[in-house]
Amino acid sequence: MEDAKSEEKFTYSGETISDYERLGCPEFFLGKAAKTPERYVTIRNHIVGEWHKVKPQYLTKIRARSGLRNCGDVNAIGRVHSFLEDSEVINQGAVQTKRKRAGERRQQQQQQIGDDVVNGFDCDGESSDEVVYGRPRRTRNGNGGHVVEHNGVIVRHAHDDGEYRCSSDSSSDEKKRRRRKRKNGNGWQWANSTSEFRLVPCHAFANPPYMLRISAAALALMDLHAHLTHSEVIGLLGGRIEDRAIHVDVAFACAGAGSATECEMDPAAEVAARRLFSKKGLAAVGWFHSHPTFEPTPSVRDIATQRAYQSLCRLPDGSEPFVGAIVSPPGGSGPYGVSDISVFCVPRESPEEPFGLPYDIVGADAVPPNLVDEMEALVKQQSVALTQKADLSRRFRRSEAMTALEKLLISLRSHWHESVRQEWDEAVSLHLRPLLISLFCKKSID
Repeated sequence: MEDAKSEEKFTYSGETISDYERLGCPEFFLGKAAKTPERYVTIRNHIVGEWHKVKPQYLTKIRARSGLRNCGDVNAIGRVHSFLEDSEVINQGAVQTKRKRAGERRQQQQQQIGDDVVNGFDCDGESSDEVVYGRPRRTRNGNGGHVVEHNGVIVRHAHDDGEYRCSSDSSSDEKKRRRRKRKNGNGWQWANSTSEFRLVPCHAFANPPYMLRISAAALALMDLHAHLTHSEVIGLLGGRIEDRAIHVDVAFACAGAGSATECEMDPAAEVAARRLFSKKGLAAVGWFHSHPTFEPTPSVRDIATQRAYQSLCRLPDGSEPFVGAIVSPPGGSGPYGVSDISVFCVPRESPEEPFGLPYDIVGADAVPPNLVDEMEALVKQQSVALTQKADLSRRFRRSEAMTALEKLLISLRSHWHESVRQEWDEAVSLHLRPLLISLFCKKSID
């Protein structure tokens, strides 16, 4: 048998956690005290270690749990086992031996626990072939000069004028092409290539069909909305279309039912957003949603949603000026604490292929007078409407002292030019920060 490492679908080492794993086991990356990234690493490494001890025999969930102490509920450990098995990290090529009947077990008590399986079920009653429950809902699912690449998208921040520029790159990571389907509310099972939840890295346009300009105010509001919950959020983008240019002026946070990996827009909220845009002389030119625990790459379902929106907005000349934005609060590709935001569209000639859109940030040198008021209204509304409110008093990362609130404020501040950051800081410290502390912090913050 070949070494297991050559057969794994993703690689890892030591304490490293890939985006693929964050997506596959999201329950460990929601800031919960009982389910932390460190605990996930402990469970993962232990299970892989046990597999190397018993291979080529099948590693059951019971055997995988042996030796684990103070690592949470057994169901969560079982889901990590299933994820690793589906990813072919463990049990690659192993044969499940049927469980012996009671009389036979007494005669063969020396049989290894690794063979303790009957008709695909472990002794604890958990199926080794995970059950898929129904069809999931629709998926929605810096500062200073730098050039960084994340998930096929390159973001540049021009130090001299305070404008970001984002463009796509056709390079892709095969690990992010893993296939998945819905298993249950806490984990994922990777499946066939038509799964709605499979992430599809964006290609690069040789010649982008539009010039895209997004206001700093719209980016800041999207960013704030995405930080207020552990679930996905969704909304519409309002703006103008001028020749071959799309101007995104405002973002409207829509109500929706969501989880860590999916969100469904409320039709009434969408109607309200379009009415507001109309009153301002704007039109809907895009939509946005968040990826709470993984990179801003569109899924198969995101692509289908984008195609549907583009078809509705098709102009007589055949163009479809409607974009999709994805906010990833964890960030990681740019300055520390700053969220990653990507924009994509789907050409008619390639209906299953997303293409990243480069964009400029405009208006970063002047904070709109009513923006902080709009943000306060959003915070108040979300504090009542959300069922999974984020606790901004928790640590952004457990190994560091920075709180989620501090991380949020750093990210919001990054959208503005250096010349207006003092003005922004004063407005935030007087109004927005105290409101966030009172409504979204379980612990007191100085």
